[in-house]
Amino acid sequence: MSGPARAQACAPGSDFNGDGCGDLIAADPDATVDGKARAGRVNVVYGGENAARALLTQGMTGVGDTAETDDRFGAVVRAAQINDDAYADLVVAVPSESVGSADDAGVVHVIFGSVAGLGGGKSGIILRQGAFGVPGAPEAGDRFGASIAVNTTDLDGAGLPAPAIAYGAPGEDLGSVPDAGAAGLVAFDVSTGDVTLARDLTQDSPGISGKAERGDRFGAAVEVFQGPGGFGCSASTAQGYTIVVGVPGEDLDGVQDGGMVHIARGLATDTPLSQDTAGVDGVAETGDQFGASLALTSFCEHDGPSHVKLAVGVPHEDIGAAADAGAVHLFATDDDELPLPQRWSVNQETASVAGAAEAGDRFGTTLALGGPWRDGLGEPVVVGVPGEDVDSSTDAGFIQVFGDGTTAPGNGDVGVAQSDLGDPAQAGDQFGAALAARYQALFVAAPDDVTYSTGVVHVIGWDAVFGGGADTVIAPGVDGVPSGAARFGAALAA
Repeated sequence: MSGPARAQACAPGSDFNGDGCGDLIAADPDATVDGKARAGRVNVVYGGENAARALLTQGMTGVGDTAETDDRFGAVVRAAQINDDAYADLVVAVPSESVGSADDAGVVHVIFGSVAGLGGGKSGIILRQGAFGVPGAPEAGDRFGASIAVNTTDLDGAGLPAPAIAYGAPGEDLGSVPDAGAAGLVAFDVSTGDVTLARDLTQDSPGISGKAERGDRFGAAVEVFQGPGGFGCSASTAQGYTIVVGVPGEDLDGVQDGGMVHIARGLATDTPLSQDTAGVDGVAETGDQFGASLALTSFCEHDGPSHVKLAVGVPHEDIGAAADAGAVHLFATDDDELPLPQRWSVNQETASVAGAAEAGDRFGTTLALGGPWRDGLGEPVVVGVPGEDVDSSTDAGFIQVFGDGTTAPGNGDVGVAQSDLGDPAQAGDQFGAALAARYQALFVAAPDDVTYSTGVVHVIGWDAVFGGGADTVIAPGVDGVPSGAARFGAALAA
């Protein structure tokens, strides 16, 4: 069995304390804080030899608000660069936060990095509807922040857009239409970190296709493009940002919850994608929930076209008689094409994919793009399958890694279970329930791990992913990581 290690190797990554080493965020939204059940906390595992471990909770200096029962602080976490200093910042979503009397209205924290670490410098910002110019008002069940994404563009580049957070509020009611959903974007001044722009978007917004309907859950997943104008590198920054919005509850021609994705360029005009779009494999079926998960990478090559990859999860896709077996589609362009052309579509019955499509696998529940381009292949695509049964262990979990995120599957693809890493794959572990990727390593959480009892995060170098080998595990109560966890690693950022 691989053992917990005191230190991560010092490698580039999100660096919250400016020491040159990448750090890891392992959130635990179900943790008890000061006797408040499921108030939630965020574990910070600073990188480097004998580096510190820390906890963030609501009410701490630099964080703000108050830890309360069922807040679930840390339900979603993303590393960011909100102001242009030497320290990465952290965005923490609390979609179950009550605002006044509005239960589950939701808030999003921006926690700034400093030489003393997260929360040790500039006071944090708490975003919510009705504050800092964010449209709308806090209402029960809105779940503002149920999904978040960040613009991570290098801020030193001329003409690049200001840092921004895209958000989803899938429980937003629009008029008399419950849970129609909303999404939006908040942008910041690069020098000060102050909010400069806040926009929202719904299926009733001008230029957005479809219409707001009961249970659409527009904003259940979001991503945001990088580059000037968001999409199209030669575009003026005045065109604003482009966000991708998952709408897993969208009904398509009478097919309930078939699901759809909107690519909203400039938050003004959109290009929809679904399994009924020409060139997309499959067909929209009841309960597929196309767009329930998203992962996107994009970059601009000088003033040429955008290079974009978008992975879309369909975790409730039925494969044959296997209900909720799941599927994933990869869309990509190197030439500003809209709608984004599909490069491939896979499920566990696809050749080169490990395992077999089985009921409840939920292939595509989580997704990650990132890592090295190996031997001329594209960056890896990582698919979490937390409902995968491993041998006789129900819901032990599994990940599928596609070694070439450019062409069809089959180039260096590999499936990884905890048993491949030296730890037992046990019933209910849910290995793959959270993922994060960076150039040096892949981070995979098993928040319900039986061996470590309150969750574990595996840190796997890419050579080990593709060639087998040792990993490092980070677990509560070991080597300085605080104990008292509930579901350590339920959300990750690196």
